[in-house]
Amino acid sequence: MKNKERLIWIFLVLVLLIITTASGLNNWIFAGDTERTYENLKLFNEIFNLLRTEYYDESKVEPDRLIKGAVDGMIESLEDPHTDYMSKEFFGELQTETRGEFGGVGIVIGVRDKWITVISPIADTPAARVGMKAGDKIIEIDGESTEGFTTTDAVNMIRGEVGTSLTLTVKREGVSQPLQFTITRGVIKLETVKSTIVDDHIGYFRISQFSEPTAEAFRVQIGDLKSQGMDSIILDLRNNPGGLLSSAIEIADMLLIDGNIVSIKGRNKSQSQVYKAHERTYIPDLPIIVLVNKGSASGSEILAGAIKDNKRGILVGETTFGKGSVQTVRELPDGSGIKITTALYYTPSGASIHEVGIEPDEVVKDVEVTQEEIDAIKKLEELGLIKTFVQEHESYTDTDFETLMNQLAQNSIEIKPIIVRRLIKNEQEADRMPDLIDLDYDVQLKHAVNMLKSVNRLLKTKVS
Repeated sequence: MKNKERLIWIFLVLVLLIITTASGLNNWIFAGDTERTYENLKLFNEIFNLLRTEYYDESKVEPDRLIKGAVDGMIESLEDPHTDYMSKEFFGELQTETRGEFGGVGIVIGVRDKWITVISPIADTPAARVGMKAGDKIIEIDGESTEGFTTTDAVNMIRGEVGTSLTLTVKREGVSQPLQFTITRGVIKLETVKSTIVDDHIGYFRISQFSEPTAEAFRVQIGDLKSQGMDSIILDLRNNPGGLLSSAIEIADMLLIDGNIVSIKGRNKSQSQVYKAHERTYIPDLPIIVLVNKGSASGSEILAGAIKDNKRGILVGETTFGKGSVQTVRELPDGSGIKITTALYYTPSGASIHEVGIEPDEVVKDVEVTQEEIDAIKKLEELGLIKTFVQEHESYTDTDFETLMNQLAQNSIEIKPIIVRRLIKNEQEADRMPDLIDLDYDVQLKHAVNMLKSVNRLLKTKVS
């Protein structure tokens, strides 16, 4: 999946290294292991030439193909799914993405247990709307197995022309059979911060990703909700895959009065740094609850860890993803790029959460959908029962809902009432922008709201 420019560039670099080494500048390039590196490069060159001149099938030993295999092997030997080469096209897309807009289906992916895995679906995108979830392992893309794929390989297949469709086959934990999702590609415009007032006084902020505009958008919306009487905050970082480290740190700095935000420790001293909060918090006295789940990764874990370890707020939900490494992106001369893991980050308590995650202070599980309920949802769609119900009821009473549940039972459809209510809401929102929150279905958010209600009642009692 890597392009021709990459192979030619790598080849030229290798040739240059050999020539330069032979020219007596070894100590400048390979300080500490000059002789060994030189011998290995000589070995590489010898094998390359032997394969080029003696292998029986000439079509398989073109320079581009051989060098591609060598580079792939070099990167794969690191056993780090976060270090990867990026073609010129993909590198350009990455730069666009950090600016807040890109083309695709709306999922952030990585490699976990050797399979392409959904780190998180991006809210209000085609992938989120069809029901893809964090943790889904993508085993096929348009019928082609993804076994052995790198993240770049998968992204190159998933992204495409707006309006075209692709089919993703996924294996979901707790579901016996693979699931298939046919998704129409679209332009993904990231409004990374959305907010609203809940229960007349609680400020709810959902941050879906950290891009260049995120911190400023958060700052503006904090001010807007403060002017509406906000007296406490719910910061929703669920399914937030991370993004720009600087953006996550800047938001943490807005919420903390003092203390460390994150420590980064790399191979070299120049790659190590401690980020501290400044005395400029926007909301020094407001209670904060942070919502997290297994789709909360990287930058969102930095922010959640800073709030937790500095005792600035309470984490509610499920254990986070556990991506505690820092990647540095370098642009190469031909416009392509390479993403290299250069450091690990540590929360203020000194803990590394890499491949471990952050445990919430209060564990609240999301609504579980069983294999039987997935089958029931498919049957509901085939019979059109939810669609008919919504057409007949612009709004519905408890009696209306009870009648619907009885109808489902008569059709041998067993499904939890809370899931049916969510399906009704999905149908109601089919032709409009979905509501930002759903306290009927979102048990984690509802738990956070109830906690803040209790805190605010307690504070008001103390004041009086």
